[in-house]
Amino acid sequence: MLKVSGLFILLCGLFVPSSQTIPVDASQITDALTQELIDKKFLSLLGAINLDGLLNTILSKVTGLLNLLTGSLLGNNVAIIRLQDPRLLQLSLHFTPGSKEVELWIPFSSSLYVKLSLLDPLILNLQINIRVQLLLESGIDGKYRLVVGHCRLLPETIQLQSGTLVLILTLAYFLVFQLCPFLNSLLSNLDLQLVNDLINLILQNASLQVGV
Repeated sequence: MLKVSGLFILLCGLFVPSSQTIPVDASQITDALTQELIDKKFLSLLGAINLDGLLNTILSKVTGLLNLLTGSLLGNNVAIIRLQDPRLLQLSLHFTPGSKEVELWIPFSSSLYVKLSLLDPLILNLQINIRVQLLLESGIDGKYRLVVGHCRLLPETIQLQSGTLVLILTLAYFLVFQLCPFLNSLLSNLDLQLVNDLINLILQNASLQVGV
């Protein structure tokens, strides 16, 4: 499984202010998180990602082996692959019953431009869902803190109009290792009120009673 792991504790004063969770609207939180991604230029980052590297490495090894057998008939195979016009879709929160954690799903769609030497370029429709774990940890002061856990992109969540397994795994590899550090940093520096709302929502769905 392709996964980037790491725990980033939010240190900006994450307190649950009473002995009972405050009712929170999940849709308001997902709307606020969506706006955070937009404000932090998430879509611009997607458009700037260079996906050529690993694919060219794979193609180089494949064509190198074939050229040994065919006498360099294939030449140098150079790939160009780009995400174009990325669009952020509806974020959602998925809870584990009775657990102090939630998984944030961040779906987006894009056109995928693919050009291999000797072939006409392709424009494919692509949809991807990145999943980031958010969980609560209790500090020595008894207060809950929001923690960013694993960030992952499962290959089976990639919906591609057409394409090979090599292309799908290449996308998964590059997107995880380029997007997850950005998402971890963003979620570790959220507005304090939004953090407290997330804490209350997780506790609310876990049916926990919080002491002062």
